[in-house]
Amino acid sequence: MSPPATDRPQAIIWDFDGTLLPFDSEQALLLSLSREPKHYMGQVKARWGRWLAWADRHGYLARSFKRWYARCLRGLSVEALDAVAREAAQSISEGDRQAVRQMKEMDIPMVVVSCGTGDLGQRILLAAGLGDCFQDIEANWFTYWEHRIEGLDLVIHMPEDKLAAIRRLGIDLGQAMAIGDGLTDVPVLDRARYPILIDRTGKRADLIAAKGYHAARSLAQVSRLAQEIVGSDEKKAWGGKE
Repeated sequence: MSPPATDRPQAIIWDFDGTLLPFDSEQALLLSLSREPKHYMGQVKARWGRWLAWADRHGYLARSFKRWYARCLRGLSVEALDAVAREAAQSISEGDRQAVRQMKEMDIPMVVVSCGTGDLGQRILLAAGLGDCFQDIEANWFTYWEHRIEGLDLVIHMPEDKLAAIRRLGIDLGQAMAIGDGLTDVPVLDRARYPILIDRTGKRADLIAAKGYHAARSLAQVSRLAQEIVGSDEKKAWGGKE
């Protein structure tokens, strides 16, 4: 006899930058140009990359950032992209990796939906040994010519674009868990059955209180919270006590 249906999430939707990775991967990629300018792109691109990363961090470019980001990176080799991904993957702690693997073991499909760069996120997850934890990555992907970046296929530009990407995946947010770290995740978190906001520094307390999100300070807390939610719903389905 099969168990009764439960309210367990049908899918777990992750943001990437600031969530799975504790910083912005696109800014890190731009800053990498300045570390070995002769090897990567030259002094002009190095200065340009540093300025773009700074401007994006302070919110000065808004909608135009992705266009300048793609122009600055045009000509960067796939090998350089892989090197940056391997370095960034080291910032995902073993504890965070273990937390993601624990969530994979709940046997709920997990996907990444991000306004960031899919190529970079995918390479970082693979380098961190987490590539098999996610069934899909919806993001913006580089285009290439002769193993060098040529442009960027911009599909998820603004936070609201994440909603369209989730619909393309066939996920009902009303039956999903969503995990993010900031304002760009609000459209998704607002519609998710189980919204979890990662607040590593405690600066999002007002947003969490205003929106009624579940709060976590680390991926380990996200994992424990997710398991509590799933366990609670399974108990309800069987008529058990919480």
